[in-house]
Amino acid sequence: MKAATDVEICRVTDVNVKEKIMYALMKAGVPYAEEWEKVSLMKRKRYNGAREVCVIITHLGKAELAKEIISGLGQEVGNEIFWPA
Repeated sequence: MKAATDVEICRVTDVNVKEKIMYALMKAGVPYAEEWEKVSLMKRKRYNGAREVCVIITHLGKAELAKEIISGLGQEVGNEIFWPA
């Protein structure tokens, strides 16, 4: 459940990529949470046809650090990350 001080970092459709992100965040000591959301038929094109998407959430004060860590994974996570608009 999202608190008022939590912010969405990114969305991921691949479970293996999600696990790499979670491991990197844990290693850096960044608190996180995940929520799985069903993707409506109309939005599946945006998520490469995925039926579900994992929303990665962290504390507002750690958001920039989390984004840096995830961006630093580079090719390891490929094009499976969807950043919020």
